[in-house]
Amino acid sequence: MPETPRQFSRRSILGTVGAAAVGTAAFSGQAAAQPSKYETINIVDAGADNTGSESISSVLEDVIGDRRRIYFPPGEYYVDEGVRFTDFDRLWLFGDDATIVPAPADEFAGEDHIFKLGTHYAPGDWLHIGDLTFDFRADNTGLRAIQAQVNDCYIHDIDFVGQHDAGTHGPMLVDVVDEDSIAAVDRVRMPDGGAWTKNTGRDGDPVVEWGPTGFIVSPHHEGTLWVRDCVVGGFPDNGLYDSGAGGTVVVRGGRFENSGTASIRLDGDGSVVDGATIVVDEPQNGVAQQGIRLDGGSGCVVNDTEIVLERPTANAITVRNAVDSAKISDTTVRVLDDGVDGAITVAEGAGSTLIEDTTVELDASGQAIEIEPGNGDVVVADCTVIGNGSGASGGREAIVCARDDTVFRSNVVEQPGDDYRRALGIRADNVTVSGGRYEATHHPIIVDGDGVTITDVTAESYDGYEAVKIVSGSGTRLVDNALAGGYTR
Repeated sequence: MPETPRQFSRRSILGTVGAAAVGTAAFSGQAAAQPSKYETINIVDAGADNTGSESISSVLEDVIGDRRRIYFPPGEYYVDEGVRFTDFDRLWLFGDDATIVPAPADEFAGEDHIFKLGTHYAPGDWLHIGDLTFDFRADNTGLRAIQAQVNDCYIHDIDFVGQHDAGTHGPMLVDVVDEDSIAAVDRVRMPDGGAWTKNTGRDGDPVVEWGPTGFIVSPHHEGTLWVRDCVVGGFPDNGLYDSGAGGTVVVRGGRFENSGTASIRLDGDGSVVDGATIVVDEPQNGVAQQGIRLDGGSGCVVNDTEIVLERPTANAITVRNAVDSAKISDTTVRVLDDGVDGAITVAEGAGSTLIEDTTVELDASGQAIEIEPGNGDVVVADCTVIGNGSGASGGREAIVCARDDTVFRSNVVEQPGDDYRRALGIRADNVTVSGGRYEATHHPIIVDGDGVTITDVTAESYDGYEAVKIVSGSGTRLVDNALAGGYTR
């Protein structure tokens, strides 16, 4: 039996994360940020009003240019029309206690963006933006403040204050167009989220159908983007969304809350979520709000992450069918109410998946881990499932396995819940369960498949049922186990 899934060894996992970490130490455009390479312009000296009384849009249009470093001194800057600048070599925008205030959507001229810097067909080469606040607190404000499609960038310390409520695109889009570049976005905060379009004046241009995404990475992204220590509140259409499979997004740290579809949604080889906190405690319009959704790619990783579903409407982590290989490790999931099918779900058709050193606390019905059919190897090792989950609805077993050849190794499952709660349900062939401890109110282990092997396992029913029940299937092997009450057919 495989020690780890094929195509996803421990060495390859560590290599993926390690290589990206080296990249962030000196990502490729860092040298381009040297002030001496720019003409520095104080935007107030250039004629911009910093009291918020007059629009600075015309001044922005005048001062923005190649190899320029544009400084926003303390104050408020009113903007009623955006600026578009493409195919540049270097550009740097930075503030000092500077707040940009957009006009309401029905007064904003043209497409609703403040800074549209580069396009996928004419990207900027190097972009640096830092230390700016965008104020969306007024009614009918909220627009795309930063749209950056560049070969390389460093964007940091950006605050979005107030709810995005204009019914148009979300606050931020970043694409790294150069496939060889590693760029970074650090400490971007948009905690107040966005409004559903139906609840807005729909004056934005363009109007989005459901509502905005907080931070989107488009299908034109081809490089590697690190997203570090960011805060994204509840948006109707995903919080952080990598919407294409061409490049890589690595999420490091940060807090993500209450977004529709998923708080973090990634697609692409080497996608990583490491050290993040995800919370769902405010349902939105009855839509599914997953914690993390992995849509596709190989070598995808969720590591050292905490997910708390206080008022869940969907899974904590979903590995979808276009994922070739994934690892979930050192992660904690807490489900405090009903609303999940499987807290961690490996979807039908998903590829090789390793779940290890992960704890699921399930104080609700449903599954802690759900493994659907498919050909990729799945290994669940050194995991812990606890909590008072009930067998009343959503399936009786805390872990349910419908994939042939799955391996369970050295796991601990404690399920004292009512309504015939069980620990592990095997509904597949050639599954191996080795080591570990399985305890539940009803039969801890249910076998409904051929060629199942259970070895070196301790299992006990709190209510005195047999430890193992073989419902159907032939060739079940029970070797060197400590099964309280034995087994039954």
